[in-house]
This record gives sequence, C-alpha cells and structure tokens, in this order.
Amino acid sequence: MPAHPANLAPPYEGGCSCGAVRFRIEAPPVGVRICHCRICQQAMASPFIVQASFPRPSVTVTGETSVWQSSPRLKRHFCPRCGTRVTIEPADGDRLAFPLATFDDPAALRPEMHIWTTSRIPWLRLDDGLPQYPEASPEPYRMP
Repeated sequence: MPAHPANLAPPYEGGCSCGAVRFRIEAPPVGVRICHCRICQQAMASPFIVQASFPRPSVTVTGETSVWQSSPRLKRHFCPRCGTRVTIEPADGDRLAFPLATFDDPAALRPEMHIWTTSRIPWLRLDDGLPQYPEASPEPYRMP
C-alpha cells in the first residue's frame, strides 16, 4: 500500500510530554496504521493507537527511556519521568514505530488502515474510508 499523498516529507520530530525524551526521523514512514488490539488499548489507555513505523537507521532518540515488554513481539519504550509512550520496538523487523500524537506536528502523516478491528470498542465508528482488517494487516511494510 503506498504512503498517503498528503504526508509531509521528513524529517519528523517529537518527544514526550516533559521534553526529557526527543526523537528525529530522517526517512518517510514504511507504514502508518491505526491499531485497535487490546494490548494497544491498554498500553495507551485509549481506544486505539495511531502509529507510524520507520526504518531503524533513520531514527535518533535522545534521553533516557524505560522499556516494557507488552507481548512476546513488542517492547514499548516510555519516558520514566512523565510516562509518555514514545516508541514501539517490534522483534520481527528493523523498524521502530512512534505514536503520531508524540510528533511535534501530529498531522504530518495520515493513517493508511485500521488493524485488529475485532478488538474495536463497539461505540467507535470507523467511517473514514480506510481499509479495515480484523487482525494484522495482510499488507507488508514498505521497503525503505
């Protein structure tokens, strides 16, 4: 699936609420997904997470983070000072994901799809026209 044509070009910057952790990303995303899985709901204390994934070599993170292994597949890095979830590290790829809400410009990138909609909270209406997948996306991440 191609990137949304309205996405802004890199670099992208952002960080945690208190400013102790910052990131800079020098490449376009390899995927931007809205995840409705129960693990993301609980980890983000939200009905879903909108996250963009990037090639690991394009990412610089400054500041100390703590790590929580939320599943056998994912580590979630967060600021130990303010608790902001900053990045998600999958075990099965050379990429890092960042919640769009942590970007200095959270509107810089547009979501491409909804995943794990079987866990969608029932009162949440998905009428944005994006593809919806009951579980993980059948679409691979784009190659950088």
